[in-house]
Amino acid sequence: MTLRAPNLRLVLIAFVIGTCWLFALANVVLVTQQWEFNDIHAYLGAARRLMEGGSVYAPTADESELYRYSPWFAVLWIPLTQLPTTVVEVAWATVLIGATFMVLLKFRDTWAAVALALLLGALLYRTAGWGNVQPLIILALVYLLPTRAGPWAVGVTASLKVWPLLAVFVYAWRRQWSSVAISLGVAAVLTIPVLFTDLSAYPAGSRPPNFYDATFLLAIPALLLSYRDDRLMRLVHRRT
Repeated sequence: MTLRAPNLRLVLIAFVIGTCWLFALANVVLVTQQWEFNDIHAYLGAARRLMEGGSVYAPTADESELYRYSPWFAVLWIPLTQLPTTVVEVAWATVLIGATFMVLLKFRDTWAAVALALLLGALLYRTAGWGNVQPLIILALVYLLPTRAGPWAVGVTASLKVWPLLAVFVYAWRRQWSSVAISLGVAAVLTIPVLFTDLSAYPAGSRPPNFYDATFLLAIPALLLSYRDDRLMRLVHRRT
């Protein structure tokens, strides 16, 4: 007995969704069993050093707690150093998990979107388990890229992780030079303070990309949506 084409397609879709679901479930179970807040300690450590007049980019005994972002982000964490660490960990984890689910809500219209959300959403959940800022970066890109705030979101997030700057090439291809200028300008303004900090003791060498960097792919549909909206707006203006 052979399956007809429509039935075969349904079987393949079920197989893909099922596989992605098992992958996501395994990650959720693994992360939930053992939360590791190394990145939270990196952020708090950098904030404490700033308060004490030290360098935000000081080496740490544990490399996973090394601060790797622009100074402005460490400044935001200064008020949190006055709270018990456990309270900060619980609050920050809650924010990151909420951000992860908000991102995934954008990917529920088609089976392909659901599969993508299960695969990359599982990786995004793992970053929440580490206390990494990644879910908030993806949240900002997914929701703001299709809006006029998109270039500003690119600039701010690029000061934390370099991958959002890839959107600049899309803006340039579309000849949206103001978006290019805003993205690069904001990223530069937020990153330039690095040049005025003490980097003498900072570990040399570049770190290879992390596997969870693939979660930036979740922002691509938002970037494409913004292009589609631009074309629709031009069509509307021509007819009015």
